Amino acid sequence: MVKRRGTSKLLRMKGSENTDDLISGLPDNLLHHIMSFLNTREAVQTCILSKRWKNVWRTLPYLYLNFNDFKLDVSNRYSPDLFMDFVSNLLLHRDPTCLHTFQLDCRYPLDSDDEIIIGWARYALMHNPRVLSLLVPNDAASQLCHSVFNCTSLEELHFGYINMLDQIKLVPETIVTPHLRHLRLYNVHLNEKFMEKMFSECPGLTDLHLVWCSLKIRSIRSRKLKCLTLHQCEYEVEMQLIDAPSLTELCIKGLEAIRYEINITSMPSLLKVVVSYSSFQPRWSVIFPRFSNVQQLELKGPSIETLLEIELPTCPIFHNLRSLFIQLHCRTCDIALTANFVRYCPKLEELVLSLDYHCQCATTLTNVFRETRISKQLRTVTLFRPKLLRKIKVLHIDCCIRAEQIVQALKHRGLWECRN
Repeated sequence: MVKRRGTSKLLRMKGSENTDDLISGLPDNLLHHIMSFLNTREAVQTCILSKRWKNVWRTLPYLYLNFNDFKLDVSNRYSPDLFMDFVSNLLLHRDPTCLHTFQLDCRYPLDSDDEIIIGWARYALMHNPRVLSLLVPNDAASQLCHSVFNCTSLEELHFGYINMLDQIKLVPETIVTPHLRHLRLYNVHLNEKFMEKMFSECPGLTDLHLVWCSLKIRSIRSRKLKCLTLHQCEYEVEMQLIDAPSLTELCIKGLEAIRYEINITSMPSLLKVVVSYSSFQPRWSVIFPRFSNVQQLELKGPSIETLLEIELPTCPIFHNLRSLFIQLHCRTCDIALTANFVRYCPKLEELVLSLDYHCQCATTLTNVFRETRISKQLRTVTLFRPKLLRKIKVLHIDCCIRAEQIVQALKHRGLWECRN
C-alpha cells in the first residue's frame, strides 16, 4: 500500500488532538449534568478550569445551596456571612434561565433579615423549578407558604423548618400545583382542610412524607398515593382511617404516639411496611393481619419484643414475605420470639437482626459466625431451615451481647447450621 506524502504527519496530528480535553468539548447540557453531582459552590469553582468553563455555571439548572458546605476552617466552624455573600452573588450574576432543581438549606439562624432568604426563594419560584427544597427559618417559611403552593411547575417539593420548638401552620389560600408527585413536609401543622385541598388539587401526588408534623386530621384518603411516611408526628385528634388502596410502601415511625388503632383499609398493592416504636410500651396490637401480604417488613424500636409477644398468638402466615428486618434491644432481647415468628414466613429469603452495638463481646464472635465482611460489628452467616424452606440466605447480627445465647436458641429450634 502506497501512502500519500504527509499522511504520517497528519495521523500524528490527529492522535495528538485525541489527547486533548474531551469533556470540555461536550455541549452545555451534558456539562450541566456532570456538574449536578457537585454542590453549587464546587460547580462555580469550575470557572477557573479553562475559557470553555468560564461561564458554564451561569446557566446551571441545578442549584444546591447548603449552609453546611461553608465551613470556615477544619474546626468545623461555619461562616454565615460567607454563605450569604455567595448565594446573593450567585443569583445576581446567574443568567435568567429556567431551573430544574433548587435546594436551599439554611436551617440554622443567620445574622440577617428573613427578607433576604425570602428573596432567594422567590428567585427560584420565578424560574419555574421542577424540584424545590426549602428548609428555612419559621418566619420565612410562613411567608413563602402561599407562593410555594402556587408554583405550577413543581413536581417534587420539600418544605419546612428543622426545629422541634416551632412549627409552621400551612394555610395557603389556594393550592395550584397540578404536576406535584412527591411532597415532603417538615415540622408543619396540618389540618383536615389542607389535606383535602392538597389531594384534590394535586391529582398526581404519589409520595407523601410527613416528618415531625402536628396532625389535626382524622383520615388520609387518596386513590393514587403509593408511598406514605409518618415520621415522629404528633396527633392532635384521633386519626381513624388510612384509605389508600394503591399504596405500595407504608412507614409509620413513632407509632406509640397514635392513641387509638387506625382503621387501615385493604391495600392489595402494599409491598413494604416499616413499623417503629420509640417507647417500651406499644399501644397497637394485632397489626400483623393488616400487613400479611407484604414482601418487606421492618420492625424497629425497644418494644418490638413486646409487640411480638402480643402478635404471635394470632399471627397469620406471611405468604409473600421475602425480607425481614428486626431491630432488637439487647437488654430485653429474646431470640425465641424472632425464631417463632420466622416460622410464619415460608418464603423468607433475607433476615436481618440489628442489635445494640455497644457491647463487649465482639472478640467472642469470631468462632461463632461463618464470615466477616464489613467490620467487627457486622457478621454474616448462613441460616438453614430444611423443613420449611430451603435456605435463608443472609442473617446480619450487629455485634450482639448475647451472641452465644442466640446461636444456641437457633440450634435448639433447628434453625441454625454453621459451616466452616
